[in-house]
Amino acid sequence: MPNLRASKIQGQTNFVNPGLHLLNFGVDADVTPRTKLIANVNFLWFDEPQVLETFTFQGGIDDFVGTDLSLGLEFRPLLNDNAILIGGVSGLIPGRGFEDLYEQLDGKTNKLFSLFAEVILEY
Repeated sequence: MPNLRASKIQGQTNFVNPGLHLLNFGVDADVTPRTKLIANVNFLWFDEPQVLETFTFQGGIDDFVGTDLSLGLEFRPLLNDNAILIGGVSGLIPGRGFEDLYEQLDGKTNKLFSLFAEVILEY
């Protein structure tokens, strides 16, 4: 959304985009020598929501996108970096700007969440 490109491959840079301000609070905590807990909270704002208003033919788009929360766990079963298992959950609590863009006809906006997992094996 902040760069108005369909994808990195297809979308050509147009240098006119709403921009993004991000305020992050995070912590990585070594719970045990094998286990690390990773937590992040991101607050997101559009820099220039007027660009989105022109692009979507919709007035009054708020600049607050929402709050992104994530919690992950990193596990190193061999106590080295040869095998690492990472998993977690992340979600977006929509702000008024996100709701202005994606609100459904019934006035509701779904909260977004995802689960992720990664396995790293090195020799």
